[in-house]
Amino acid sequence: MPELSWVILTIGHLSMNSFWGETERQRGPLCTSTLIRTPAGLMIVDPSLQPDQMPALLNDQAGVGVEDVRHVFLTHFHGDHRFGLEAFPTAKWWMAEKETAFWKDRVNGHEADLLVKLRPAEDLSIRGLSTLFTPGHTPGLTSLAFDWRGQQVVVAADAAMTEEFFWAREGFHNSSDFEEARESIDRLAESADVVIPGHGNAFWTALPPGPGGMWAGGRAGL
Repeated sequence: MPELSWVILTIGHLSMNSFWGETERQRGPLCTSTLIRTPAGLMIVDPSLQPDQMPALLNDQAGVGVEDVRHVFLTHFHGDHRFGLEAFPTAKWWMAEKETAFWKDRVNGHEADLLVKLRPAEDLSIRGLSTLFTPGHTPGLTSLAFDWRGQQVVVAADAAMTEEFFWAREGFHNSSDFEEARESIDRLAESADVVIPGHGNAFWTALPPGPGGMWAGGRAGL
């Protein structure tokens, strides 16, 4: 089987990063979005931009069109991780059943219509891909794992908000269960060689930062 390949479409950021000394919202949220070439076609994980912006993003970063995407995988149902979902009306949409069940009685209208169109991620069967249950940020958050160049890559999304949150073993301030969030990061540390976080760039779990090795953020870090 040809090796899976991947590209990060957007490197996300947080609206407020406590590791940068921020205590109030400083910017709009943007999640990290990943495109994976699989034996079953292209899959986008957490489409991050609005539907009208997705065609240019895919063309600029991967040289493909929205019509080439066969699968959309949502790690969870927070809005910033599904902004571009409707840019892919002919693709199969996937999300963990537990996450769908959590939101079923919490949304209505258009969001409820989107929810019923999501297929259970537990039924996803694509060679080379596997799901990893990583709750804590939300009760049903599910990461996506695959082998790449002999390494295990996990698209963790908000199971690890950024590299700083990963090393600190901390959930974000809006986590549904902070203990579950810590346990999920431990699970990532045990299974992943490369983590693609929810709001930052990919990083290697075997390369912990030394003193001063993490970006301090903002003007205080200059």
